[in-house]
This record gives sequence, structure tokens and C-alpha cells, in this order.
Amino acid sequence: MNIQELLTIADKVVSKSSGRHLTDLQSDLLKASSENQTYEQFANDRGYCLDYIKKDVGSALWQLLSQALGEKVTKKNFRQALERYQQAEKFVSYNEIEKQQYFGIYLMFWLFRESQKNSTTFEN
Repeated sequence: MNIQELLTIADKVVSKSSGRHLTDLQSDLLKASSENQTYEQFANDRGYCLDYIKKDVGSALWQLLSQALGEKVTKKNFRQALERYQQAEKFVSYNEIEKQQYFGIYLMFWLFRESQKNSTTFEN
């Protein structure tokens, strides 16, 4: 999964859970974390205080993702947590498609049977 997919999924789950989108700073921190950048490097590159990035931005981000995904998410495991979520979504989507296909087959069969009943009624 590339970084853009990670950011898209992260924003989607947070938005779905909290009604808010990730801030630009939170998205940038996710991207930097995926590149194994430390909080210190991230803060220095952007001119922020280390404590603010680590204790406010980072902490809030991991807490948002934890709530949205229903598991503890950290700077070290967020990629795996988002990948698990994506796989679960694909599985659910596949099952929904399969259900729709079965329903379609059932509906076609039912309509066929109904048309047979009606055609025998008119022939008599």
C-alpha cells in the first residue's frame, strides 16, 4: 500500500468515526511516520516544538485512529492497522457483491415461476 492509499484510508476511517477529516498536519505526520521520520525530525523540518508534535498532534492522531479502527494504533503499527482495515473492507465488499448476485438469481427464478403461473392461467 502506498502512502496516498494510507492517507486516504486513514482520512476515511477518521471521518466515518468522528465526522472530522484529518488536519493537514496530521496527514503530514502520517506521511512522515511512514517514512520512519522521528518526531524530532518532523518538528524541526516544520518549525514546531517537539512536545507539541509528540504530545498533541501525534497523540491525538493515534487516538483518533485507535477509536476509528477499534484497536490500539501507534506510530509503529498504524500501517498494519490500516492494511487490516482495508482487507476487512474488501472482504465485506466481496460478501455484499456475492449476496447481491444470489439475490439477483433468486429474483430471476421467482419472476420466472410467477410468469409460468400467469401463462398457465391464461391458457386455460
